[in-house]
Amino acid sequence: MRAGDLLGSRVVDRSGGDAGTVQDVVVRREDRGYAVLGLILGRSAFAGRLGFGDSLEPPTPWRHLLAWLRRHERYVRWEDVVSMEAGHVEIGVDHGSLPRRRRHDP
Repeated sequence: MRAGDLLGSRVVDRSGGDAGTVQDVVVRREDRGYAVLGLILGRSAFAGRLGFGDSLEPPTPWRHLLAWLRRHERYVRWEDVVSMEAGHVEIGVDHGSLPRRRRHDP
């Protein structure tokens, strides 16, 4: 499965509840390719795709607007993904326990 195949997939948590859709795939460059670190879930990833949110702070006038746009985003670590099928991802944690921001992995 390619990373692009995950985008737009519905995500359910361990209790069967709706956790949103996959909006982005977080990867890290390694020697021979890329390693998947996690998935960004939510309704839209528009603000995140502008590059603001993790290491890049938005300009002051835009800070509140971009935070509001990202209010539904959640991050799930790749280790918490239980299964994947076309258009469907299951995670082994509850949606409510997912952090809003990605914790920087080593």
